[in-house]
Amino acid sequence: MIQLDINCDMAECFGRGRQSEDLGILKWITSVNIACGMHAGDPHIIRRTIDAALKHNVKIGAHPGYADPHGFGRRSINLSANEVYELVLYQVAALAGMTRALGGELHHVKLHGALYNEAAERPELAEAVVSAVADIDEELILYALSGSKLVEAGLEHGLQVAEEVFADRAYLPNGRLAPRELEGSVLISKEEQMEQTRQLVLHQRVLTVNGQHIDLAADTLCVHHESHDVISYLIDLHRWAKQHQVLIEPITAR
Repeated sequence: MIQLDINCDMAECFGRGRQSEDLGILKWITSVNIACGMHAGDPHIIRRTIDAALKHNVKIGAHPGYADPHGFGRRSINLSANEVYELVLYQVAALAGMTRALGGELHHVKLHGALYNEAAERPELAEAVVSAVADIDEELILYALSGSKLVEAGLEHGLQVAEEVFADRAYLPNGRLAPRELEGSVLISKEEQMEQTRQLVLHQRVLTVNGQHIDLAADTLCVHHESHDVISYLIDLHRWAKQHQVLIEPITAR
């Protein structure tokens, strides 16, 4: 039987007046990546998300990114490998501490935005990220773009790595995500998202923007809470999984 984790990036807003609708997605996912306050998130939103994740028995991960709230962490910032190490160390440690204080344990780490994409390509940044994660807790699972340099660095260091794929993002022929400024980089329709999910989960492959199929390992599937009709997609995904002997469950630490 195929096993599949479903993850979602959350706590990516500020203030006390939002988020109640976003938390409804926790019923349908198995792991959550919680923003650590640099690209988004604040102490109140982070605590609410941790509390809700614990209530729903959803695995909790840290979601560190560049300190770029105005650009939502999607703009490149020219940091040295040592600065990236410190940035990730700080954010993961903060999320781990809050999670423990609220009665849980941190399960995994997944980078955000530009830092995610750059660590997938640049070995020196991948090594910095892996070192920061390992220095906090070598039992943490590293979520990383399938087939990327970050996957390689994590495995070389001995970390448990979950290779991540996306239901709603288009792929380039080299296995990287299509830049958001490229037309068609985000899959809008539920039908497109389900077809890509079927290909990734059952066949470990994806159709790229140039019409070429490439192979990708799919340990964990990312969905975005802001995507159009995401709850309807997730309901359909759970129904489809039962029909095709796909077990939706969190990744267990080895």
